[in-house]
Amino acid sequence: MIKRVLFFLFSLLVGLALFGWILNHVGWENIKLALGRFSFQAGLLILLLTVLSALVRSYRWGTILKSQQYHVPLLRIFEYYLSGVSIAFFFPMVIFGGEIFRGYDLKEKYAIPWFKSIASVIIDKILEITVYIAAAAFGIAFFILKVAFIPAKFYFIVFLGTLLIVVLLGVLYFKIIKKESIIRFFLKKLNAKNFNGADTAIEVEKEIFRYFTLKNRKTLWKGIALSILHELILLGRASLLLLFLGQEISVFSIVSIVAFSSLAVLIPIPAALGSHEAVQSFIFNSLGLGTDIAMAFVFIIRGVELALALLGAVFFFKFGVQILQSAVLKRIARLIGK
Repeated sequence: MIKRVLFFLFSLLVGLALFGWILNHVGWENIKLALGRFSFQAGLLILLLTVLSALVRSYRWGTILKSQQYHVPLLRIFEYYLSGVSIAFFFPMVIFGGEIFRGYDLKEKYAIPWFKSIASVIIDKILEITVYIAAAAFGIAFFILKVAFIPAKFYFIVFLGTLLIVVLLGVLYFKIIKKESIIRFFLKKLNAKNFNGADTAIEVEKEIFRYFTLKNRKTLWKGIALSILHELILLGRASLLLLFLGQEISVFSIVSIVAFSSLAVLIPIPAALGSHEAVQSFIFNSLGLGTDIAMAFVFIIRGVELALALLGAVFFFKFGVQILQSAVLKRIARLIGK
């Protein structure tokens, strides 16, 4: 626990230092000029598109739960989804923290077995990553071909990272098609057959395999279609935002910007503070758009996503209190029973 707190503080300080350095390098006056082109109405439209993307992701998760024979209202799913978003936004160093919370809350509120609940969240993430990787690979390839002078290290890091994710996804889908257990393989290699939670992990895997079958192809294709729709909304949001900032660029450049935006938020710094600015400053500058536009772009995107994360934090604390009350009541009931 102490290590996590220290890591959080360290990453936050790194982010603040990086943010301050970029702000000083670009100049606040230049950023204000760029932001001056943006109107309240434009901001409202960007916020609505951000909410729409969250609703699409929530609906996709709902279709997965429905395939498991659980019907959870979309509004409630939306609340759970935003709760997970708030954890990922403010505490990215807690790996899969938002996903675990989403799964646990479903288990508590709707009596969904733990393995089914967690499986639904993992399936949701697999669908999203699959479509994102396809779009990101295209965007990164275009960026590398368009920009002539890129450090060799950048090529190597991006290529290696993309290749690793593609290989992992390829292995995952191969195992799913063949219905070959990945969990059992690792349990055998680690000699951990009696490991606490091994049975649950195997049940989660079976549930994932069940989703990715021909019998479930209608729901599967619906999930993929919703993932593509979500990616298109993000591309539309970025395109409109740049238009509002006075920039008209090609679709290929938009795909590159969105791809690197998603990569930037993977860095474990709270709210991607500093890291998002650094990555997009490099990308925008390389595409000839200017670092002032990059900073304005990131500020606006962070603003609308912060609004959703804060709303999610409200739901998170509400659910957290309810779960705590439930746990206390269960404990009291056990004591009375004794």
